Amino acid sequence: MSIEHLKSLGVFAEVAQQGSFRGAARALGMTPSAVTYHVQLLEQAVGGPLMYRSTRKLTLTETGERLRDAASNMRHMAETGLEEAINGDGTLRGRLRIALTVSLLRSPVSTALAQFQRDHPNVDLDLCYADTAHDLIAGKIDLALRAGVLQDSTLKCTHVWEMPRIIVAAPRFLADHGQIETLDDLAQAPWIKHSHLGSRRRLTHISGIFQDIEQAGNLSVDNIEAMVDLATHGMAVASPPRHYVATQISDGSLVEILPDWSLPAIPVHAIWPGSKVEKPMTKAFLAILSHHTKARK
Repeated sequence: MSIEHLKSLGVFAEVAQQGSFRGAARALGMTPSAVTYHVQLLEQAVGGPLMYRSTRKLTLTETGERLRDAASNMRHMAETGLEEAINGDGTLRGRLRIALTVSLLRSPVSTALAQFQRDHPNVDLDLCYADTAHDLIAGKIDLALRAGVLQDSTLKCTHVWEMPRIIVAAPRFLADHGQIETLDDLAQAPWIKHSHLGSRRRLTHISGIFQDIEQAGNLSVDNIEAMVDLATHGMAVASPPRHYVATQISDGSLVEILPDWSLPAIPVHAIWPGSKVEKPMTKAFLAILSHHTKARK
């Protein structure tokens, strides 16, 4: 492989990410014709097309998809290697892009982020909060924190926390619906369901016994923030992470229901692109995150 092919792979990775030749040209400070040259050079090397182009859309071929992943990994390794050299004096510099689920707001993860910023003020933190999974390679994301059971993946992964949940309702809901004092009461009450999760819930008593119940009601939401907001307005019972409603529990706008029964905690994992060279900023943040989440276990 020639040096020119290595440059072409970097250009192709940008084209695949931008979804257009002009977008890649702007991002790379090149002319569209130069970008086209590098893609054509790779197509000659692999002996076939890497993408189908129209006036409105660019679609990768199967070969193009495989080469995109390899090219993106190559670029990630090169960027990481440069950061290792730049940060050789121990001072971290550059950008760290982290994708997080909204449920991690107000959690030990936020404490870890604040600590990381204090310890490494020269790092630009770029935080992406959403309840949908990001494509780490295409999105140039260095690290993602995901809640729930992970799908099989070629990404690197470590378990960082078990996020406890709590059953809550607003006083006005209990006044209208009636107090919930038993599991039978809870099974009859309407819930604010999470649309990304099943409606069956297993509750475990402090004595160790457990029982499954089906969530009743006809209200579903797609993120924790909406669930808590609607529960505070007295619409139904909810089961958010405990840390997410600490303020509402304290001021009385929400109350805990059946405190002797608990829901399974939600596992939280950190995932990041695999590479022989680990990004120094990623390693530094994971170390801080481990300290703060272990303190809450």
